[in-house]
Amino acid sequence: MTATVQEENMPHDIRVGMVRATTYGLFSPPELFVPQARALGAGIVRVNIYWSQVEPEPGRFVWDAVDALLDQLGEGDEAWVTVCASSPWATRRGTRWLPASPALEIGRYRRFVTELVGRRPGAIRFWQCEIEPCLPLFWAGTAEEYLTQLGAFHTAAKGADPAALVVLGGAVPGAMLGDGQAGAGTWAAFFGQVLRDGSEYFDVFDIHPYGDAYEVPALIEACRTQLAAHGCRQLVVASEHSGPLPTDFPENLPYLAEALAAHQRQFLGEVPMPDTIEDLQATEEHTVVALYERRDELPPALQMFLADCPADLESERHRIACTDLVVRTVLALAAGVRRNLYYALGPEWKLKRHLRITPILMFGKLALMDYTGDAIAHRYPAADTFALMTRHLDQVARVDRITVPDRPDIYLFEVRRTRRTPLLIAWRRPASAHRDDRPPTELVWEWPHPHARAVDALGTSTPVELHDGEIKISVSSTPVFIDTTLH
Repeated sequence: MTATVQEENMPHDIRVGMVRATTYGLFSPPELFVPQARALGAGIVRVNIYWSQVEPEPGRFVWDAVDALLDQLGEGDEAWVTVCASSPWATRRGTRWLPASPALEIGRYRRFVTELVGRRPGAIRFWQCEIEPCLPLFWAGTAEEYLTQLGAFHTAAKGADPAALVVLGGAVPGAMLGDGQAGAGTWAAFFGQVLRDGSEYFDVFDIHPYGDAYEVPALIEACRTQLAAHGCRQLVVASEHSGPLPTDFPENLPYLAEALAAHQRQFLGEVPMPDTIEDLQATEEHTVVALYERRDELPPALQMFLADCPADLESERHRIACTDLVVRTVLALAAGVRRNLYYALGPEWKLKRHLRITPILMFGKLALMDYTGDAIAHRYPAADTFALMTRHLDQVARVDRITVPDRPDIYLFEVRRTRRTPLLIAWRRPASAHRDDRPPTELVWEWPHPHARAVDALGTSTPVELHDGEIKISVSSTPVFIDTTLH
């Protein structure tokens, strides 16, 4: 079976945006964040909303977080809400946070979703049923139980807002678990069953392509292949991605073995998640503490993910993050993704980045921004890169990779923009993970415009020569934007 969606309701434009974090308003008052995202050029924002925070007791609804989000949205803003069935009283696994689990009464769950989506019909375009249900950390249930809940979710959401787009819970490659093909097999098996038996219950398929950025096109194509195998034609989007992760560097893996084992047990639901931020902050993992105790023995590629690492390593990690952000985004857009969101805008509320726990080690430095006092105000370099990228991608209509003869390591893209001249984005794939000590490569390409300006992903102006309808520019592993004007 295939989902039936009115074509006019489906997104035809391209937007990039960001996820607020894993929670919003769950452990603290919901803060202002949409204006900050908008200032960075985000065209879409996503938050996770938990059943426990909206209906803390049967029949008593608290709209603080939902209304805070709705009140921040302005004209032209697009929003995505991922709904998590986590409740201390209404679900099989009683918890405020994670994992979500099957509702004890499916009718009560349907009423909850109806109230949530109906709070302000039309304001939220995308409604997602769970974060990553193929992982036990996020869904303590079977694929069959998820299908039951997804069906109820679809009925309730469409009943409250017929124009709502229902999104299947995110698909996660095995790289997220650090277990390669084993994780990929789990992902494929879960979603194979969901697609076979529940394709009429969703409009959009979502992938979270963490891991090697250069695998993003293949992962997106794998999603489309799996959809087609079940007669599905749903749009594929990426509502969550970022890098680098410590596991992206092969030299780190021997030192991370014990920490990753604990991390995997948590993702597989074998170790319970703390139910409050306070409990999480009070927890220390001996495997991560041990890494800090021997930090001087660790490879620089691992040291840079530790809190208070040397300034030169922190600068290097920022450089890699800026490059990864552009590479990952452009590859996804060129693969036909129309919604692409970065994780995350900022850290969890007051979740201290120096905590010796695996989630902080793995994901703590991915945030684009941080708190200054109680407000999200401090920008990291990747935030500036995001803003630079979105200025160049403004009014983007299509992104296509151009083959450079005899140079498969050169990644060259043409970006077609509405009412703007086309843009070129170019870089050279590094020889190893995020590293390239080779001198820049000279790229000569046709350029039918009277002017050419170039700036790289770090905001540095790049010399470009224009002569007889061609440009000549030096290309390295740092992406460069080539335009007729500077932005």
